[in-house]
Amino acid sequence: MGTTLTKPQVWEHWKEAKQLALLATFEDSATGTRVKDFCQRLSRHLGQQCRLIEHVWLFSTFRLPELQQIAAEEASTSDVVIISVHQAQSLPDEVKSWIDLWLEHKSSHTAILLALLDPAEAGEPGTVQAYLQGVASRGHMEFLVESPEAPETNWQPR
Repeated sequence: MGTTLTKPQVWEHWKEAKQLALLATFEDSATGTRVKDFCQRLSRHLGQQCRLIEHVWLFSTFRLPELQQIAAEEASTSDVVIISVHQAQSLPDEVKSWIDLWLEHKSSHTAILLALLDPAEAGEPGTVQAYLQGVASRGHMEFLVESPEAPETNWQPR
């Protein structure tokens, strides 16, 4: 269902950048650990010449409209937005509200939406993955997925 790419279209730009802005949001400690591991791998691949600026948010913080607003503004200028979630029927309403707010503020610069997902149920397409793919389309972003079915080595540079 999702697009898993060997090399994001913006990879060469990232390699030459002095800094990369990243916003990650996650559901719980397990999905937070997944974000941390991903950011460490990304930092290693980018090397010391590129500083990774990370903004990290727990889903539950989006229950407060003021924090939703701050996170939406951070996401709107980020090069990469990561949503790390367990496969479920849908995202919480506060996360969907944050996404809508983010897309309203999103600038026209090139960005990637990366979904860090658990394995999908056998034979069932991921509802969350399909929703996030739609978000990427609405926001004119490249959509990448990392899950056990799409291992980390599939998206990273060779």
